[in-house]
Amino acid sequence: MTTALGKLDTFIQHWTGRTGDYIITPEALVCNNMDEESGRGGYYQCRASTSESQVMMLRGYLRAYQTTKEIHYLTFARTLADALVKYFFFGTLPAAASHWRSHWIVNGGAAFNSKEKGHESEHIAYGEAYECWPTWRKLRPNEFATAGDSMHWFIETFDLFSRLETGELKTKWLNAKNSMFREFQLINAPQKKIVYKGAIPFEYSNKGPNLSVLATPIFRGPYYAGYQNPLPWHYMKDYSAAANMLQFLIDAQAAYTKSTGITGPFAPVYHYDDSFLGKAVKNSFTWEGPDPNTFWGGFQYRPFAAVADFWQQCMNSKISTPAVTSASKVSTTFLGWLDGWLKAHPSDSYVPTEFREKSAPAAPAANGNGDKDPHMIGLALKGAVLCKKAGANPEMVARVITRLLAMLTSHQIASGEMAGSFTHDPYSHIFNGFWAGEIMDALGTHAIG
Repeated sequence: MTTALGKLDTFIQHWTGRTGDYIITPEALVCNNMDEESGRGGYYQCRASTSESQVMMLRGYLRAYQTTKEIHYLTFARTLADALVKYFFFGTLPAAASHWRSHWIVNGGAAFNSKEKGHESEHIAYGEAYECWPTWRKLRPNEFATAGDSMHWFIETFDLFSRLETGELKTKWLNAKNSMFREFQLINAPQKKIVYKGAIPFEYSNKGPNLSVLATPIFRGPYYAGYQNPLPWHYMKDYSAAANMLQFLIDAQAAYTKSTGITGPFAPVYHYDDSFLGKAVKNSFTWEGPDPNTFWGGFQYRPFAAVADFWQQCMNSKISTPAVTSASKVSTTFLGWLDGWLKAHPSDSYVPTEFREKSAPAAPAANGNGDKDPHMIGLALKGAVLCKKAGANPEMVARVITRLLAMLTSHQIASGEMAGSFTHDPYSHIFNGFWAGEIMDALGTHAIG
């Protein structure tokens, strides 16, 4: 797997700092999508850089260094981390006792004009954080919005950084992790009387009504199953909060079974408050949410891998709590579904990538339509490897890992200008920054064993 890692690294370095198409800018901003199309159907411009892509690429390079001990992986991770702080954290370094907040999207391409009515003459420069809602526009003074899932990616990545670095750099990333802890713990603010307290809401932001800026940031929006990761609660030793999050995922699996008759995957959204409610019914599971791609397969494999990681880290630390029992249940239930699906589809080259309401999960046909997204295979592989480390059924995990590894590596391009990437169509240049980071993380996790 270090060979596949090396080929992917070669591809990334080849497409870094180039003119024309590129995946990473000279200033180390990771583009969310490499091709020339706007992201999410035009929601953001084609050269956007998101916190998702930036932190996942960073984590991937840290995992590659942890796996290979080759220093250039760590050197490049440091470069990506510097860009993360400069552009997404507004240039503010983590400190031991201060707030440390980020924004989710930065312009990673040419300057463009605001589309906000009355502000069309304002330029959004390269490297500038901006907002897409209700249209592409300048941020208000001190405004920020952080996706809920970015916060657990930050915490996990800063923890890994702190374990791989020494001296002042180790202290820097310990400060970063502790700074994120203080923000993350606001999920459990005492005044909040909400179900599944400890689950991660959709957004952490100070955006207020009519584009105002609130004096105090808030967590708001529904719980997405795909946003959940109990690892921060493990790091903070809050196993009650972890248990609540995992109960949400257990109930999401039950709701998916109720809708489809299939046991293992998750119903994607639960609205616990009125923010972003739309057509959904409060206090119920649904496929309606502020991010309309609720059927996206990444929202299935992400929590599977995250919960399996929590499970194996708790087992390694000899932690025995109800949360660990719940993590085992969530992980093995999903793993059992995945194993059954793989056995029933011996010739498929993709795992299911669409999980729609009242229908079976759908995988793209090799020669047809569908979401041909290889990073989901990587996430499933990572989850299976972590289940193995936690002590899941050895025959099952061996079977699943072998199949997924072969499936993933079959999509690595062998030659041409896209050699080393993982894509179904090298001529389209469809390869996302977060795909690269997730696949690198999965290959590294597998290589570590």
